Amino acid sequence: MTLREAASRLAAAGIEDPMREARILFNAAPDKFEDAVARRATHEPVAYILGRREFWSLDFEVSPAVLIPRPDSETLVETALKDLKLAPPKRILDLGTGSGCLIVSLLTEWPQASAVAVDISAAALDIAGRNAARHGVAGRIAFRQNDWAADIDERFDLVISNPPYISDEAFATLDIDVRGHEPEAALKAGTEGLTAIERIARDLPALLKPAALALIEIGFDQARAASAVLTKNGLEIVRIVRDLAHHDRVLVVRRPQTALD
Repeated sequence: MTLREAASRLAAAGIEDPMREARILFNAAPDKFEDAVARRATHEPVAYILGRREFWSLDFEVSPAVLIPRPDSETLVETALKDLKLAPPKRILDLGTGSGCLIVSLLTEWPQASAVAVDISAAALDIAGRNAARHGVAGRIAFRQNDWAADIDERFDLVISNPPYISDEAFATLDIDVRGHEPEAALKAGTEGLTAIERIARDLPALLKPAALALIEIGFDQARAASAVLTKNGLEIVRIVRDLAHHDRVLVVRRPQTALD
């Protein structure tokens, strides 16, 4: 199959910029090019076809068991490094770790830190474990199959999470590449897109050390609603961080100063 033939097939399937995608597939998998084109024509994401995705300049294994890491989520890593530059955390909790891209990226930047990384999916934890090993931080992460923070009895210097935050209505409008292939449980969060954040908010006060921070990724239009959920649970919104597209993306949260012990 030639590049032109591949691009024509992808164009017929409704893939945007088909020649560019054909070149990506050929350069990454020349020996499996025809099969890769056939898979992409079904709108399977390129990251799943290749089995990897770059995040924070690191190479991460991905599969349909985990959400594909996105540049927007790098905002959380950038925020953590900036806000904790003077006092890097020793203990970190990652709720809903997925591929492990967030916690692995942070541990490569903070060599003295260790972490607990939680996910309800055993398949996701397998991938996260391999990604941690690939980047030399596996010895500093304890992976736990858990329903969010259930059974975790520890306070942390930093809690991070990229939870599901897509409403049921919005999910139905997502590109077929996303809603047809990425794990629904890592995307959908009820009628308002807030069920996961509500669950996390209930547990956060007991998970944070005095003066510790929590960084939570949110949808671009959720800052007000998500903030209300967190403040209702006794937390304080320190600031809202925007991503490179100037969309609200990360809530920086702490226990109120009056509650610090």
